[in-house]
Amino acid sequence: VVGAVKGKVPVLFDGGIRRGTDVFKALALGAQAVLIGRPAVYGLAAKGEYGVKRVIEMLRDELELTMALSGCPTLNHISRKHVRTKHERPRAML
Repeated sequence: VVGAVKGKVPVLFDGGIRRGTDVFKALALGAQAVLIGRPAVYGLAAKGEYGVKRVIEMLRDELELTMALSGCPTLNHISRKHVRTKHERPRAML
């Protein structure tokens, strides 16, 4: 999708975000924003407003750790080179 719109439309990633590493991958694949509906609802159901805040803190902390381990000091440093898709993985010749 990112390649198809060629920067003309912002790409928002919605669905499947459960961890900070998921946020990192979505941003590396070109998303300008990541939506976190279900985790926020889980936090709300478990602990109300505090639960939502805690979910957001956990996602942020996990994203920051992933960025640090990947050598990305800011969000702008996350790039396509940080991820490989299923089709880009090396395959065994056995």
